[in-house]
Amino acid sequence: MINDDGVMKLKKLLFQKNLIWFKRLRSSKGASVVFALVGFMFAAMIAFVVINAAYSAATRVKRLKYDEQSFLLAESMSGIITEALTGNGNLVELPDHSQVRRPDKAAGDPDEYLKYDALTLNYQYIEQKNPSDGSITMYFNATENGGAFIESVASGDTKPTFYDVVKAKDTADVRDVSKAVRNMIRDLARKIDRGETEVQETLTTNFTNPDTNEYFSVETKFTMNSSYSINAVTEAKVLKTAGGDVLSKYIVRMDAAAAVRTDKLICAGIKSESGGVSAIQINDFTDNVADGSEELVKVSCYSVTWPADQMRSVYSTSH
Repeated sequence: MINDDGVMKLKKLLFQKNLIWFKRLRSSKGASVVFALVGFMFAAMIAFVVINAAYSAATRVKRLKYDEQSFLLAESMSGIITEALTGNGNLVELPDHSQVRRPDKAAGDPDEYLKYDALTLNYQYIEQKNPSDGSITMYFNATENGGAFIESVASGDTKPTFYDVVKAKDTADVRDVSKAVRNMIRDLARKIDRGETEVQETLTTNFTNPDTNEYFSVETKFTMNSSYSINAVTEAKVLKTAGGDVLSKYIVRMDAAAAVRTDKLICAGIKSESGGVSAIQINDFTDNVADGSEELVKVSCYSVTWPADQMRSVYSTSH
């Protein structure tokens, strides 16, 4: 058994141990180090967030800059194509000086007559059937209001006067690059009319920014199908350097549907032959009475145009 002295000693011993633990728990020694570590971690976290936000903002601003550059390059090419497909706005007038009425407008309407609001390619031809074998001989005219319709010959260009009449925006108001695109479109149309079902052409422009060494590339692929409709896909890219990583890429797809029309006139002409090549001379398209050596022929006025209201553009971007 534990006597009273033993009990007292035990209580004193337990009290001393509890007091030691209590003092340890209440002690503030080392707290400054903990608080310093916590403060440092908090400040580091805030600094990381701020730096990360600043870096993200700087990267986003630079990305927006590259995107804007590629977009402007693609948009510029679209503007060039649109300019090349712009007409002169004059009224459509046939060789006999008659005007063409629009089917969707009533008589007396201010816009009742058709205009060259878009690029229009014209030529005239005469088809004559040979009574001996039933074959068709084609005659083409190089001028707009009268002249000689020359027989197409196998030994040379099958359509020597094809699309020599071009109705477009005044050349003085058009950039050289738009003129080049216009001529290219005319050449594509010639190939289609001569039997090809689809033709393609690619225009490429590259240059380097001397200040930043950034490399810009613009490539446009033109495709014309058998109905003369144009599909132009422009891919504009901004690269870190020539042959380097692509920083931004913008793609514009432009579709221009073609409208084809043929107006026919009955005229008096004189047929002749020289060097084995026949020709039909028409001096006055308003003359539809055959006198003397003249004969009546049917003149077809053929035209292809790309109306502005049938043009569509689709934009897309990728990184």
